[in-house]
Amino acid sequence: MSATPAARIIAGRYQVIRRLGAGAFGEVFEVNDLFMSQVCALKFLRPGSVSSVWTEAQVLRQLEGEYILPVRNADWASGVPYIVTDVANNGTLTARIPAEIGVEISTAVGWTRQAYQGVSRLHDHNLVHRDIKPDNLFLDERGDILVGDLGLAQFMDSHGFADAAGTPTTMAPEVVYAFMTGDPRYERCYSEQSDVYSLGATLFWLIAGHEPHRHISTFADLWNRATPDLWDHAPHVPQGLRDVVNTSIARDPGQRYDSPAQLDAALGGRVRPSRSWRRIRPHSGHTQCFEGTKGTSVVEVCAEPDHGSTGRLRIAARHQRSGRAIARVTRVVRSGALSAALRSAFRAIN
Repeated sequence: MSATPAARIIAGRYQVIRRLGAGAFGEVFEVNDLFMSQVCALKFLRPGSVSSVWTEAQVLRQLEGEYILPVRNADWASGVPYIVTDVANNGTLTARIPAEIGVEISTAVGWTRQAYQGVSRLHDHNLVHRDIKPDNLFLDERGDILVGDLGLAQFMDSHGFADAAGTPTTMAPEVVYAFMTGDPRYERCYSEQSDVYSLGATLFWLIAGHEPHRHISTFADLWNRATPDLWDHAPHVPQGLRDVVNTSIARDPGQRYDSPAQLDAALGGRVRPSRSWRRIRPHSGHTQCFEGTKGTSVVEVCAEPDHGSTGRLRIAARHQRSGRAIARVTRVVRSGALSAALRSAFRAIN
């Protein structure tokens, strides 16, 4: 659909204020609801989506509750379906993720657990989201998550499957395979476990500061990539959380958690270390830096090139307040062994 003139009134009710952008299924506009005297977001659905998404749009109005971006209306205008939701003025998680740094672990886990609850409500209505990613997780005025952009949501059939869909950055392997082969036999491959994968991939992204698979140009590239280990990208993460994320993004759907609720329970039941670690922006000349807090004690662990040898890195730690070095963790390692050596340092300091 082409850009809508600012003066246009849609369906005799929604006065267009401005164009907000375009999602997977159509353009989005900020509108003034003349009936309710409130500002909303109105998304037109592309013609190809009418047969599936429009039916579900009626159901989406029943999903109002915590952690779901409320759907206010679903109707037709000049033969084109549209969905009206609240405007999420605080943006999405995409803008909150420092590249290559990630957010603090407690924040990432908190946001993701809220997203799990929103997605669980969809599953309770026999729907799958099919496009979970940081850009579709909005923040409300309290900083809580609202699962939005429900244009790809679809009913599951009697076997628990829906059509393949999603965004490659957080797309489950079985969905990647369906797109890669183009074989109609694999089209109905999307399940609750596919949403679980996307939730796990989103948590990976929040913690590591980048998506699980980078520099991907084709579905074949994505399919042929090995499943990443979170520890290789975020060595400061406790083992319990690493195991939860790795299980969530397992290549085989049968090895993942069965549902968002099961994943949420695993996150809630994990063992937490006594010292909380987070990645910080590297100091001058350093390649990676981390900060660990335990009460009033703050320790920094950093890796920097070792000037005495080529291709090796020196790990050193110090107390932030006094600057006193923690000699027992100082070591020089090959770059390929850095993640394991950093984890060893974190354990020694905890």
